[in-house]
Amino acid sequence: MISMPQRLTTPRLTLREPNSGDAEAIFAFASDPAVTRFMTWAQHVDLDDSRDFLEDVAAGWSSGEDYCWLIGHAEQGAIGTVACSFSEHGAEIGYVLARSAWGEGFAREASAAVFDAAQQIDDLYRIWATCDTENVASIRILEALGMAYEGRLHRWSPRPNQLDSDSAPRDVFMYAWTR
Repeated sequence: MISMPQRLTTPRLTLREPNSGDAEAIFAFASDPAVTRFMTWAQHVDLDDSRDFLEDVAAGWSSGEDYCWLIGHAEQGAIGTVACSFSEHGAEIGYVLARSAWGEGFAREASAAVFDAAQQIDDLYRIWATCDTENVASIRILEALGMAYEGRLHRWSPRPNQLDSDSAPRDVFMYAWTR
């Protein structure tokens, strides 16, 4: 079982374990079609979707395999989530940010905090992330974290929120950091 901090702080953000009271805040960004466009999970259509998500998050924290932090900003409130999932191959990171917080460097700042915490685990040798080939902003974040482009994974994962999608798997770019 991997142990990660329940709270991480950066100069502008506080990352903390979400709780059941965060359902409305999560729904506010997880229901936005622009925000969820490149996600591998379906856009939230009602508050129950956000509550189900929070139950999954709690189970992940309990198992010590999947960690998800709510990204909090002092003035804007909850602006997204950042996650780190562990397997025998290493750790995978991912993030989602409310549209109102785009372009401010918050996704990079939050991801860097989780990335740095994961790098402190002695026997962790690989951290990776995938992003849709059209998600230029995410590519920039992964490169800013110091991750290297490893290749294009053809028909890797569906993106159910693509307007022209029939839920067929889409190509993604793979980025990774290795010790």
